[in-house]
Amino acid sequence: MSDVPPLNPMEQKALLEEITLVLVHSLPPGWQGCTVLHRALGSHSETLGQFWTVSRQTPRLLDPHPALAELFGRLRSGMYVPQVGTWFKATFRLDFPFSHQVSYSRDEPDWRSTAPPPGAYAEELRVFPRSPENVPSWLTSHADPGTP
Repeated sequence: MSDVPPLNPMEQKALLEEITLVLVHSLPPGWQGCTVLHRALGSHSETLGQFWTVSRQTPRLLDPHPALAELFGRLRSGMYVPQVGTWFKATFRLDFPFSHQVSYSRDEPDWRSTAPPPGAYAEELRVFPRSPENVPSWLTSHADPGTP
C-alpha cells in the first residue's frame, strides 16, 4: 500500500513547476517546445521525450534528464486515491518559455522501450490498491494470468 501522503493541488503544481525547470535547463538553445511521456506500472517506468526548435519544426528525440523520472514518480504516488488508484501515463507539454500542460491517463500504457516485468502488474495492485470496480481488466489479467 502506498504510504506516500497525498499531494494537495498546490503541491502537485509545485512538482509540475520543478519538472518545467528541469526541462528548461536541459533543453538545447533555440528550443521552442517539448513533450515528455512518463509511463509507470509498479516500480517499472519509462520517460521519453521529444523537442522542436524555432528553425526546425520536425521533432527530435530528447534524452530526458534523470530527475524527471523521479519527479513524475513522486507526482504519481502523491496523486494516488485510496481504492481508486492513480494514473499510468502522464503527457507533459512545455512551450517556450514556461507554459505547460499535463494530462493523465488510466488506460493501459503503450510501452515504447521496455515492457514491464510480469511482477509489475501485481506490484501495482499491492502498492496502489484499488476496489474491484476500479481495477482495469488488462491489469487484472496480467496480475493474475489465470484470470479469464
